[in-house]
Amino acid sequence: MIDAVTKIDVLREIVRDGGLFLEQDRPDLVEREMASAMIDRARYDVVEVAMGVRRSGKSTLLFCTGRALRGSGRRVYYINFEDERFTPRSSDLADLSSLLELDHTVLLVDEPQNMPGWERWVRRMHDRGMKVYVTGSNSSLLGSDISTALAGRKREHEVFPFSFQEFLAARGAEGLPSDQLVRLMEEYLTNGGFPYPTVHDDPSIMGDYRRDIIERDVLLRHRIADPVRFRDLVRFIMSNPGIYLSSKSVKGFLKISHPTLRRYLSYLEDAYAVIALEKFSHSHKVRTLNPKKVYPIDNGLLLRRRDRGHLLESCVVQHLRRATRELFYWKDERGRELDVYLPEDNLAVQVVYDLAEDNIEREERPLVSSAEEFSSRGVIVYLQSSVESAYPTVRATELLMGDPLETLRSM
Repeated sequence: MIDAVTKIDVLREIVRDGGLFLEQDRPDLVEREMASAMIDRARYDVVEVAMGVRRSGKSTLLFCTGRALRGSGRRVYYINFEDERFTPRSSDLADLSSLLELDHTVLLVDEPQNMPGWERWVRRMHDRGMKVYVTGSNSSLLGSDISTALAGRKREHEVFPFSFQEFLAARGAEGLPSDQLVRLMEEYLTNGGFPYPTVHDDPSIMGDYRRDIIERDVLLRHRIADPVRFRDLVRFIMSNPGIYLSSKSVKGFLKISHPTLRRYLSYLEDAYAVIALEKFSHSHKVRTLNPKKVYPIDNGLLLRRRDRGHLLESCVVQHLRRATRELFYWKDERGRELDVYLPEDNLAVQVVYDLAEDNIEREERPLVSSAEEFSSRGVIVYLQSSVESAYPTVRATELLMGDPLETLRSM
């Protein structure tokens, strides 16, 4: 057991190392689209809580925020609670508090979710006058504990891997003509937009990312009793983007009960590893009984990347998820599937890689059905097209480079 004096010295060292983190030279840094908004949030008397999948750039977002605020004259502390020198005990937090100055201070808290009592500690730091930013790799940061501790005192943010526009910025490829954008879109469809692999052109590291998400953010956190079965399920999901996940769809590959399947899926959603769409219905029972359609949070996590249509559909869903949580799939009574339905805008979206004579009727049928069912407006998103559709169309390179809702609403 480390004695109290030594422990304080270790915590003092962690605080000092946080200061060194903010002094790093980062020539490869890509400014995130939400960085300026987070810096601006320093004016507001609430705790800023940012969640997202591991390695999506949350620490970099803290770095940018901390550097900017320190440059404006604020005292800034950065504490990384995944530092191995921390012990998972609440006394560390009390000792840590004694080392922090309060006046004109910003506190950047990285990945605290495994520290007991961290929510109440953040609340105390906020109540003592600090501006606090918190990041974590699990949506349970928004769960009952922090909601109780910070009721009315928090603002929620989500951090995703690079959007296509950020991907282009990282590659120094902004402002390219349309034909060259399509070539880069092909790369984005295949390799995804996790920051480090994008900046350093090293997709080989994605295996390590998958392992970290599974082991640290799910298996360790939820203490899953059958890790082999869970890993098999993840391999199945990451090999089949857009799969309808049910006991029936995994039958023959994985023996798993329906309740366990839903629980495992909720863990992956919690860790921001996947996006799971429900079938749209005004009936909660219908939503619950139908299988969810599951996509990776980023195509870089996939184990198989052969079907370009599924890859494009995944990217469109991912980008829409950046803008809204209210997105669903839908099927009519004859089983014709609508890729995405946005109920708040009553928009039906169909995604196709290559819109051509041999598939245009098939792609338009679900739009016709949804118009009959919901009086919805329909839009087709494509990457290549050789035909004219009766419905408005938008090229994926355009949709993925801005606010997708604004683009679709303008069609």
